[in-house]
Amino acid sequence: MILKIELRRTRDFSAKINATLEFVKQNLSPLAKGLIFISGPFFLLQGLFNGFYQKQILSTGLSSNPLAIFSSEAISWLGISMVFSVFGYMSSLIVITEFMRLYEIRENPEAIDLSEIWEGVKQHLVKMIGVGILVAIILTFATIILIIPGIYLSIVLSLIVPIIIIEGKSFGEAFNRCFTLISEKWWSTCGLIIVTSIIAGVMALIFTIPQYVFTFLIGSHKISNVSAEPALWEQVGLVISSMLYTFGGSLLRSIVVIAVIFQYYNLVERKESRGLLSKVESFGKPEEPKPAHDETY
Repeated sequence: MILKIELRRTRDFSAKINATLEFVKQNLSPLAKGLIFISGPFFLLQGLFNGFYQKQILSTGLSSNPLAIFSSEAISWLGISMVFSVFGYMSSLIVITEFMRLYEIRENPEAIDLSEIWEGVKQHLVKMIGVGILVAIILTFATIILIIPGIYLSIVLSLIVPIIIIEGKSFGEAFNRCFTLISEKWWSTCGLIIVTSIIAGVMALIFTIPQYVFTFLIGSHKISNVSAEPALWEQVGLVISSMLYTFGGSLLRSIVVIAVIFQYYNLVERKESRGLLSKVESFGKPEEPKPAHDETY
């Protein structure tokens, strides 16, 4: 049985980075399985329709028709891609948060089954999409008024998903709790998101190479002959490379989500010392016998 990483404990900035990377390393297989089988289809469809969108505007030729990106067909492909992007992103947030919730309460995290995570996704997906829409409206409104409030709120509300899923709070309760937890820790939360985003972004660069190659090839043909239709293999290559980039980049984005959840546990422990109180309450109690074999759930 693996040595569990304690989630409910205070950590400084570097400790949160280290804990995030260690958690990913320790649980790479079950996390990847959940993301691939549950969120993966949404990301692949997002990449597919995004590839169609790019193929459409490159085939039309931006140099001869700069308004190609606003054509009805291009907008349709982009709109469908964005719909699957929302489903993929929100489902991935639930997969990771639900896994970490189960990880905390299970004696043996290796016994966490994919079906349990799927149940959590089915339970929360519609609600979390609604939460995502509300957060997007709030952030858009705050950014339109002034850019700074939008940036501030985006960091504060990064905690709303773990609060809703782990604590079972309503949107209003979770919204207020975000401000309570992050008070005096906004900058460290912002820094954590920036650093882990850079780490994930650098790692995702490898997935951008094929897409850049096919974009360059199609663009070069259009420059030499504007009316020429790109070769079929170039169009297919662009669509497949777009799917690869979307899928790989989305999986690596889980690093940022895990870091935010570690920050959530860190802030809860600093404010409320729940982990410490739990240890005090269990002090002196006889330890419950552990099962002789892995239980199935």
